[in-house]
Amino acid sequence: MPSNLMTLPEYAKGFSNEDIRRTIIEMFTQYSDVFEVMPFEGLRGSKYVGYREAALAQPQFRGINESSSSGHGIIQPFDEATAIIDHDIDIDRAIVDRHGPERRNYEERMGITAFARLWVDTFIKGDRSTNPRVFDGLNVRANFFGRLYHNSASSGGAALSLLNLDNVINQVSKKSGTTFILVPFISLPLWIQAARTTTLTGFVMQTWDEVGMPKITYGGHRLLWGYPKDDQQPVLQFNEVATGGGSAVTASLYVMTLGEGMLRGIYVRNLTPEDVGLLQDRKTFRTHISWDVSIVDEHKYCFARLDSWTNAAIVA
Repeated sequence: MPSNLMTLPEYAKGFSNEDIRRTIIEMFTQYSDVFEVMPFEGLRGSKYVGYREAALAQPQFRGINESSSSGHGIIQPFDEATAIIDHDIDIDRAIVDRHGPERRNYEERMGITAFARLWVDTFIKGDRSTNPRVFDGLNVRANFFGRLYHNSASSGGAALSLLNLDNVINQVSKKSGTTFILVPFISLPLWIQAARTTTLTGFVMQTWDEVGMPKITYGGHRLLWGYPKDDQQPVLQFNEVATGGGSAVTASLYVMTLGEGMLRGIYVRNLTPEDVGLLQDRKTFRTHISWDVSIVDEHKYCFARLDSWTNAAIVA
């Protein structure tokens, strides 16, 4: 990728249709809608160095012949380090001989699915205090700058209130970029139900993409699901303890503005798929995928988390 912001679908277009790099990168975007919309920025050094506004200057009106006010604002510098993901997808040559190259493609797709899932999981729940090899995700970052909001203070949480969601959306800056709402895939039926409920119609809108997958927006903001249902446990599900305590039956959603100066991905080494081919052992085909990557939440209010909502019909 060049040094400016670019999504993975845009990056993939830089390779020919026959290039394995294009095929693999497009697999990422097919697996997760987060990869479809997340912009990434290339770094010129080993880490990202940025600045956040801490306090503005205090200019004042003055009278004739009075002194002018003076002073300056306060800026907080910060930096973001990246984290390395390296993965080899190996398949025995005998399997390819018996079943053809399509079987290797199948193995590659499974490896890419696991790779993409790891990044999305880390994007949400990465915590460097427990695993220094990863980058901090949204859960950790929501604890700063007043980004954490509660749908309910009751034990066990409550059904999602659209008023509470409106309040959270209102707390997220839309100065630049595009705003999305990331929700658990398991909550999709609740949003479809809300879309056909007359008292909520006009606020939750539903359409379908070219393969029949529901595409839902709320307040003009597209809903993202992270990744679709498969045999693995989803990173977002109704398994959190509400802020008021009780059983682990609640979930969180995230309102995010993605773009320049807001929430975005960063990388030192871009997403690099490589067909290594047949190894020296003459029995193993290898595909290597590498990424030196992280995220940056440059604006204090580029995203917010709303927790403590249950798997129940959405209310106004």
